[in-house]
Amino acid sequence: MNDLIEHFRRLYEYEFRCTALVHEGLMRSRENIERVGVAALAAPFERAVQVWSHMQAARRIWLVRLGRELDPPADGLFPAWSIDKALAQAEEMDIAWHGYIAALDAHELSRVTRYTSTEGKGYDTEVRDILTHVVNHSSYHRGQIASLIAATGAKPPITDFVFFCRRPVA
Repeated sequence: MNDLIEHFRRLYEYEFRCTALVHEGLMRSRENIERVGVAALAAPFERAVQVWSHMQAARRIWLVRLGRELDPPADGLFPAWSIDKALAQAEEMDIAWHGYIAALDAHELSRVTRYTSTEGKGYDTEVRDILTHVVNHSSYHRGQIASLIAATGAKPPITDFVFFCRRPVA
């Protein structure tokens, strides 16, 4: 069980590192749009911010479902946040998730939590499955964001897990 806890700690370390990378990518995208002055490039940037906002709202919802003392996102699962609010929420979620993951133990990992979905249906789910889902959900959306950043003419961040794990050979 300790190996599984360490595995999740590593996955969330990767998740937190990706927050900084996406932040940098979104800033490059915004700077590129401002530099070239092409209004059409704003649409993919705005969509990237929407996806980033959704990710943060979802991360918050899952922490609430896991029993953390947080308010659910006031704007729902698909908020229309500014880039600054989305980035602030991402940092807040990293801090909250870091605290949760740091306290993770075998009992919590095997616990089943009961919650109501956004569609109003009740479910029971093991914590380990929720932790896996959150990382997979983020990875999926980071891929979308990378494509949208590229559509603005900026270089997207590389957020593949293997890049986080690689160690150069001497």
